[in-house]
Amino acid sequence: MEENKLPVFHVLDTESSHGRYSGSTKEIKFEDIVKFHGHACDGLYRGVYALSVALDLLFPDGVVDRTDLRAISRNSPCLGDAASYLTGARVRFGTQDVTSQPGVWYIIQRISSGKTVEVKEEPGFFPEEVLEAEASLSSASGEKLHALMDRLKDLQDTWVNNTLLKTRPEDHYLAKKIDYKWTDVPYSNKGIRTDVIFKDVI
Repeated sequence: MEENKLPVFHVLDTESSHGRYSGSTKEIKFEDIVKFHGHACDGLYRGVYALSVALDLLFPDGVVDRTDLRAISRNSPCLGDAASYLTGARVRFGTQDVTSQPGVWYIIQRISSGKTVEVKEEPGFFPEEVLEAEASLSSASGEKLHALMDRLKDLQDTWVNNTLLKTRPEDHYLAKKIDYKWTDVPYSNKGIRTDVIFKDVI
C-alpha cells in the first residue's frame, strides 16, 4: 500500500506560563490535530495540507515558532482549528480571525517581522460532486437526510483516501509571500498572552 503524504510538523513553544523558549521542539502529526478537532474530515486534511505549505515558506528551517504567528481563514470549524493548533493563533489574544471568503485558504503572518504568506487550494482540486452533496443537506429531512449524510461522508472519505493522500501538499496548495497589514481583531474580551512575554530571556 502506498504511503500517504501527510505532513509532520515540528513546533517551538515556551516552557511555562511566563517562560523562556523551550530548549526542544515538539513533533505534531495529523492524529494529534484530530484529537483537538474531534474527527478526521476532508476539511481538516485540506487545512493541514495548506498550512504545511504556508509554514514551510515562513520557516524554511522546518521549525514553526508557535509564539510568533497570527492567522486568518474562512470561518470553518476545520480550517480554523487546524490554524489554531499549528500556529498557536487564538481569537482571544487577537491573533486569529475569520472572513466569509469561500474556499480553502490561509493568511499566516509572523508577528515579529510582518512576513506574511497566503496559501490557497488549487481551483477544481476538490470535487464539485462533494460540494453539491454538502449543499443538498440543507433542504433534506428525515430518512432522506440520513441517507444524504451517509453519502456525503462516503464521498468525502473516498476523495481523501483515493486522491488527497496520494498527492504532496505542494501539488495542489500554492503559497506566496504577500504584503499584508494586520487588522485588529474585533473581539472586546481580548487578553494578553503572558506565556510568550519573556520568551527571549536568556
